[in-house]
Amino acid sequence: MSTPVCSCEKFERLEGASVGAYVAAFLEDLGRDDPGQKNRFRCRACGREWEKRAPDEKSGGTRPSLVRVSKK
Repeated sequence: MSTPVCSCEKFERLEGASVGAYVAAFLEDLGRDDPGQKNRFRCRACGREWEKRAPDEKSGGTRPSLVRVSKK
C-alpha cells in the first residue's frame, strides 16, 4: 500500500474536524521541541508550514482552523 500524498498545495485554510485529521496524517508538530513554535506545524511530505489557530469568536467562529504560513 502506498503512502498518501499531502494536499497542501490545494488549500490555504482548513476548519473544524478536518484540522485534527490533517495534522495527524501529514504534519509534524514544531512546538514539540521548541516552545516558541507552539501551534506551528510542518508537512512531512512537502515542507510547507502551517499554524493552528483557535476559533475566532469575534466573527462567530466555534472551530479551530489550520492556516498555511509558507509556500514551498
